[in-house]
Amino acid sequence: MKRREWMAVVVGMSVVGASATHAQVRGTVFGPGSRSYPIAVSPLKDQSDRGTGAKLAVEFADIVVRDLDLAGLFKIIDRSAYIEPPDTTGITAEQINFDNWSVIGALALVKGSVQSVGNDLTVEARLFDVYQRRQLVGRRYRGDSPTQVRRIANRFADEIMAQFTGERGPFDSRIAFVSTRGGRFKNLYVMSLDGGDLLQVTSGKTLDLSPSWSIDNRSLLYTSYKRGNPDLYSLDLIASRETRLSAEKGLNLGGKWSPDGSRLAVALEDKGNSDIFLLDRDGKVIRRLTDHWGIDVSPSWSPDGQHLAFCSDRSGVPQIYIINADGTGVHRVSTEGNYNTSPAWSPKGDRIAYTGRAGGRFNVFTVKVDGSETQQLTSGQGSNEDPSWAPDGRYIVFSSTRTGAALLYVMDRTGTSQVALTHGSGDDTSPTWSRWLE
Repeated sequence: MKRREWMAVVVGMSVVGASATHAQVRGTVFGPGSRSYPIAVSPLKDQSDRGTGAKLAVEFADIVVRDLDLAGLFKIIDRSAYIEPPDTTGITAEQINFDNWSVIGALALVKGSVQSVGNDLTVEARLFDVYQRRQLVGRRYRGDSPTQVRRIANRFADEIMAQFTGERGPFDSRIAFVSTRGGRFKNLYVMSLDGGDLLQVTSGKTLDLSPSWSIDNRSLLYTSYKRGNPDLYSLDLIASRETRLSAEKGLNLGGKWSPDGSRLAVALEDKGNSDIFLLDRDGKVIRRLTDHWGIDVSPSWSPDGQHLAFCSDRSGVPQIYIINADGTGVHRVSTEGNYNTSPAWSPKGDRIAYTGRAGGRFNVFTVKVDGSETQQLTSGQGSNEDPSWAPDGRYIVFSSTRTGAALLYVMDRTGTSQVALTHGSGDDTSPTWSRWLE
């Protein structure tokens, strides 16, 4: 998929109709990793002329299944056990034989229809309570390209999560990361959480590092050595236009936009030492936040934009600190371990994820913003690094070498249900999770 086509998927699809009832099942899914709620996801009923939507009908179901499996909350009923064929049965509560779904153990059911005519796509997706024999959620989506079925499926998976947990899911979002899968050089890639629309967005014979999303999900900040110096760039994914924002001699690394999009925090090198600076949207320095002989890097904004977490070795070894956005009030929040880096502030505002060395290996930890209740989320073989939060604050993507090459994994905020997102022999590192696409 070309870059412009991928971005058209991001911005071109709309919900044109919606209906829902208040569910009695909300809260039935009790906790992360429980996989407690059996759900069946039927392929859509193709209502297109000449069966042009048949492939899309199955693709929609496959993506929803993948999303719900990654959520770690559901037991997905295997499709081979389904009794009702999607193309000869109804999609409303009055038309569905719920006994056919109850007998295979499903308590929830996804059914719907698809119609594809040229570039016009219409999907009706519905969630049913099998036991109560009634519809819980119904949505009608329209798009201007068949490729938008992926985003439609992700959005409906978010609806399912909201119905059962009271919070929207993280699936209508994107993950950017660094990879060497194209060869020995490090370039940037973007994909949905289900991984089916992987797109390479830089291709230089250089090192592209530390991507992060703009607030509107339109562009990526990243550091590149393409001109010899590690400069900070912004890549507009829609216009395919790149802007060099900061080219101070030496390090220009770890750029992060403030929650309101008015400023960006970045580590800049000054006289051989790196500190945290605030820049305006044009890359001009607004304020120097830190001024210390220690190395200060990896800024991460709090959700309210009033504070930043960062990494500093001012104590002798790298640790996680918090500073006010005006440069005052620096204090340390990591108290365990002797090498802690890569802080990422949760969208919920309550915890900071980071990489820490434990037992000779790097693992992912979280800590409350007051420095209490440190939790180790990963363990076992390999190194686990570079945590980034989902927009809902319930999931974390990270890089792990547990099977050899570095791959991306996702887990919930307690560390359970760790599932691989990428595969292959190239190293996938430095993931960054976008906000929701709308």
